[in-house]
Amino acid sequence: MRVEYPFLFNFAASYSEGGYKRLHEYARWFSCNGGASFAIHPRCEHLRAEFPGNRYFIVSRSHLMRLYDDSSYLDDIGEVIGQPKLYYAYGIPLYRRFGRINWFHLQNALTVGTHPAVPLSLFYRLKFRLLGSRTRRGFACADIVSAESQYSLGLFELPPAASKFLSVNGNDDELGHLGDGREVPHDNVATAVGTFSYKAPGEAFTLFQTLRERNPGLQLAVIGDAKQIPGWLRRHSDVVIRDRLERQAVIEALRRSRFYISATHVENSYNAAAEGGFLANESFISDIPPHRELLEGESFEPVRFTGLNRPFLHLHRGRLKGVSLKSWHSVITEMIARIRHEGLGTPGVVELRPPSATAQAAPPGQRRRRSLR
Repeated sequence: MRVEYPFLFNFAASYSEGGYKRLHEYARWFSCNGGASFAIHPRCEHLRAEFPGNRYFIVSRSHLMRLYDDSSYLDDIGEVIGQPKLYYAYGIPLYRRFGRINWFHLQNALTVGTHPAVPLSLFYRLKFRLLGSRTRRGFACADIVSAESQYSLGLFELPPAASKFLSVNGNDDELGHLGDGREVPHDNVATAVGTFSYKAPGEAFTLFQTLRERNPGLQLAVIGDAKQIPGWLRRHSDVVIRDRLERQAVIEALRRSRFYISATHVENSYNAAAEGGFLANESFISDIPPHRELLEGESFEPVRFTGLNRPFLHLHRGRLKGVSLKSWHSVITEMIARIRHEGLGTPGVVELRPPSATAQAAPPGQRRRRSLR
């Protein structure tokens, strides 16, 4: 199989939310523009048929296996494609140099910097501490480290040989909604997306109660992993738990919402706020740095709510211009321009070698693990 871009994108730990969104859009773009190689989670195997212009490697790794061996499958992939000119790791620490250029993309701001005031369970605090330690050690192997906000880029330092790069999420859905000019009927619903403790679903409910006083019959729809939601919130008669939804179902739910609520304490990206703020009729989002970056040059007002000790930002979709929004085409071509600046030049067509007999025995991630070299 021929690919124009001799790049390997490692999304092996991503199958939902922002990680899946970026994976899906990268796979779409490269499939239409010559192809690239992708390491993906088994839940994303449908991308083979959806975007057949790429080369895919299915990587099966349990959470336990990732604790002690999160990179040996690269040896399997290397037997097939050789050394890629670019190795791009989405949220997966760099354990060694694998490509000619090695690029780490930050998935979660909680893995860098310090966040003592952010509400986290002991399990997630330990998880982010371990992942953060591995992430920071991996900076020594990086040529480029990207994040999705200037705020996140300011949370860490890099060795002299590496550089930082801002790589926001694309906003094709939001730009399309702004451009079509059609009025969408809104349901009497406030929607909150995200259920982990740092997303503060309980505080989102407190804010919702104030909105309900002014909007009789308003319901709160919560989208996200239902197991993470406190029991008292799941049982409340004014709350509808929608659990995890496919991406387009989330977009449609936001498009039909009267209100969007985000009480999150910390974010790497303003992705969720952009989707909610530019699709729902009105939004109330926490006053954190990435949200301020999204709203540069936009119309909004700070507000406070009884029972909440943090400020929020209030915005109306009809007053927004989309100053900070970018298409995925812009995001990806900016990344490619940065790679060329590193000395790769114009990507050339390369012939991927057929897999060896050993590599054919089983998919990457399911063979006997080899030690790291």
